[in-house]
Amino acid sequence: MVEEKYKISYETLWKFIIRPPRDEYDEDFLGEKEFIYRKKLYIRHDYKILSSQGYFLRCSFIEPKTRTIDEMPVVIYLHGNSSSRLEGLRMAKVLLKNDINLFVFDFAGCGLSEGEYITLGYHESHDLAIIVNFVSRLPGTGKIGLWGRSMGAATTMIYAHKDPRICAIVMDSPFADFSKLAKELVQKQVKNLPGFIISSALSIVGSTIKKKTGMEVSKLKPIQCAGKTSIPAIFIHALNDELINIQHTLDLIEKYGGPKSLLSCDGGHNSPRPKEVLNKIGEFFKNNFYDNEIFYDINNTKNKINSDAKSESTQYSEFIDNNKIEEKNKQNLKKDFIKKNTEKISKNVKDENEKKKKKENVDVNKSNDNFNFDNI
Repeated sequence: MVEEKYKISYETLWKFIIRPPRDEYDEDFLGEKEFIYRKKLYIRHDYKILSSQGYFLRCSFIEPKTRTIDEMPVVIYLHGNSSSRLEGLRMAKVLLKNDINLFVFDFAGCGLSEGEYITLGYHESHDLAIIVNFVSRLPGTGKIGLWGRSMGAATTMIYAHKDPRICAIVMDSPFADFSKLAKELVQKQVKNLPGFIISSALSIVGSTIKKKTGMEVSKLKPIQCAGKTSIPAIFIHALNDELINIQHTLDLIEKYGGPKSLLSCDGGHNSPRPKEVLNKIGEFFKNNFYDNEIFYDINNTKNKINSDAKSESTQYSEFIDNNKIEEKNKQNLKKDFIKKNTEKISKNVKDENEKKKKKENVDVNKSNDNFNFDNI
């Protein structure tokens, strides 16, 4: 018999995974259908799209009412497990000012969408395929990017390599392996709990989850997709994330097959991201959508950087050579990451002196514009 101090609520465990608190809201929170930002009139279109499981997903698309560009890029924002499309709407400013349209939606089981359960990327990745197909057919859609946070970041990792239409991705607080994460979270809640008890409990919970959702928890491993992906990416992790350990992001970065950068910030798992980080994300998407490339080509043995790569995003990104992270350096990397937010993890291989000279006057935090998010 399990000692009293080791008892874990079975219902608490499975609900924590597939039925966390739901972010329910009134449609009035979406704001006005039309609003003005930077003297430009924008319009929000609302849609209902049928998911892979037969649930209607509530979606919104923001674009200029009158376009000056025939084809405009679109970023699809993917929210976290206890969140909704409202989270993505708060990111509108950083995209709109860079001539990038925004598509947001409530995952099944979240916000105002139908469905009772979430699956942390398992079914969400199939729903994302439907969303990308829908967005690609919208009139005037150009290049497409993905910006995911937590569950949305895991979904992004699982899906991105399958779709050549995806040009750039941002993953904020992703997990590498859900089984590993689940064990870590249980250990945090119940100290000194024997490993065999954790494994046994998660096995039973996994059976319940499969019956309710069809998801096999043991197969939820975004890291298995990391090496298949060659899309330019930014990884983000908060220094005091209390839910997902930094090591998950580091493991994903180590396996990731494309150009990547790592940005850190203060705060926890659900903390608002600083303006500086958001500005960097905006520049990253802008340069990937409107320039040829901004990262060094990992398939080029000389690691040459396209001339278009001399951008603000390249200057402040912390690059990691895809082929030079060794196991013996990983722990040092973790320590340095925590201690020095601004320290480069590895050097950009292009002529640094020339780049710094050309970019020394760039101030990515220059904008003083005020944006009223109540209008969105």
